[in-house]
Amino acid sequence: MSRDLKAKNLDLETGANIILVNERDAALLNIHPGDRLNAIDGSRSAIAIANITDIVPNGIAGVTKNLKDELRARNGDKIELAPAEQPKSLVAIKEKINGKRLGYEEFYEIVKDGLNKRLNNDELTAFVVALSIYGLDLEEAEYLSNAMINTGERLDLGKKRVYDKHSIGGVPGDKTSLLVVPIVASAGLTIPKTSSRAITSAAGTADRAEVLMPVTLSTSEMRRIVNKTNGCLVWGGAVHLAPADDMFIKIEYPLSIDPLLLPSIMSKKRAVGSTDLVLDIPTGETAKIKTREEASLLVKDFITLGERMHISIRGAVTNGQQPIGNAIGAAAEAQEALAVLERKREVPDVVDKVASIAGILIEMSGRKGGKSIAENIIRRGIAEKKLRQIIAEQGGDEKIRSEDIRLGEHSVSVAARNSGRVLSIDNIALAYTTRLAGAPLMKSASIIMHKKLGAEVRKGEPLFTIYSDSAPKLAAAEKYALTSDPVLVASGSKMLLKEIYEKRFAPRRFVLER
Repeated sequence: MSRDLKAKNLDLETGANIILVNERDAALLNIHPGDRLNAIDGSRSAIAIANITDIVPNGIAGVTKNLKDELRARNGDKIELAPAEQPKSLVAIKEKINGKRLGYEEFYEIVKDGLNKRLNNDELTAFVVALSIYGLDLEEAEYLSNAMINTGERLDLGKKRVYDKHSIGGVPGDKTSLLVVPIVASAGLTIPKTSSRAITSAAGTADRAEVLMPVTLSTSEMRRIVNKTNGCLVWGGAVHLAPADDMFIKIEYPLSIDPLLLPSIMSKKRAVGSTDLVLDIPTGETAKIKTREEASLLVKDFITLGERMHISIRGAVTNGQQPIGNAIGAAAEAQEALAVLERKREVPDVVDKVASIAGILIEMSGRKGGKSIAENIIRRGIAEKKLRQIIAEQGGDEKIRSEDIRLGEHSVSVAARNSGRVLSIDNIALAYTTRLAGAPLMKSASIIMHKKLGAEVRKGEPLFTIYSDSAPKLAAAEKYALTSDPVLVASGSKMLLKEIYEKRFAPRRFVLER
């Protein structure tokens, strides 16, 4: 390849180092689609993947944003192209496609090359699909977890014991972490909580916490806050702890698969130095995990993997038949969590779940009566004081009151069509209704539940109210809620729950939460 091409920055975000070459230039230079090329711009070089197209004219090399940033290429720069060796990671991916087990080095190469944009989306997709088909044994899960840890930053707090909790998600309204962190920190334990934003839910823990305080912090800021308060609530994407997880999530979500559940969670926990972890697994018909047996098997795998990675794990199989508390959506959930700590609102299921999980962590530290200790910390206002300290240290307003938190400007209530009792609640439909109202980007988009399982209802009584700052989004959410009927009300003797008269069914929505 002796011919130089001129760079043209295309400002395209492709997630990989892609270089676009005209068909005529490709023929002259013997370049084929997907070839690895060494793109040289003066003293800088980068591995790029060739795309052959007539979008760029003859003599021009179209440079995507990732490649431009790596080369610092300017329009008109001379770009020399030379053959590059096929990455080892691509060989490893092909082996996994053929059903072979991979070792640590092979997983590490895949993760590293994926993060360095040396694998394109098709190649990473093939890897994730192969994991979904063949699965991961626990040894492979350990290798992949460590590869994800070793390609990101780590948080070293210099503590012998670091406590954490994690929910696998699937139930709306689960603002548990907003309360568990200040309770456990008040008990004198170190709990640096990194959390995700919503993927398919109405709100992730980072979204809820962001209503109260900034969550986009560096590892050094995180370390300072934890050393001062014993805890924090931080968006994991900002601190680059196991950053490969976000890369894989972008592939899993559109395919509705989740083969990296164990490595995803364990890599992030080990990256913050966790030694003691409570794994919350909500279980119910419309939760992510359907049965207690399924939950028990999952906990067993986590405990075994935890032993390999030096993390002590206890599973908490929790009630996932309905939303936790009465609030769904970032603003409403932050409001409810703060009101509980302020002792202004009684939400029994929230307090029971929070005290149970915090109590397990406290008992893992060697103390007895953990749940009673946690309940006392809430009752005496100690947890509220601790949360306000964390809010202040993270740059929020520690004087914020629950009534200061605003929900959507527009609202509509969905009423019962008949009298009876609430027999079932569809968590997935409620979460999707909230997303149609604007969540998670619109933090004020929320649902407030008025009736929950077992409640007696009269015809015309409101079951829940939807809030949004957008009237069109609110209308779309209301239409879906009326169609999906997420809160089922029937009399005790009524056996017919739903009449189906169409062949078309709304597809079940995939739940992907980390």
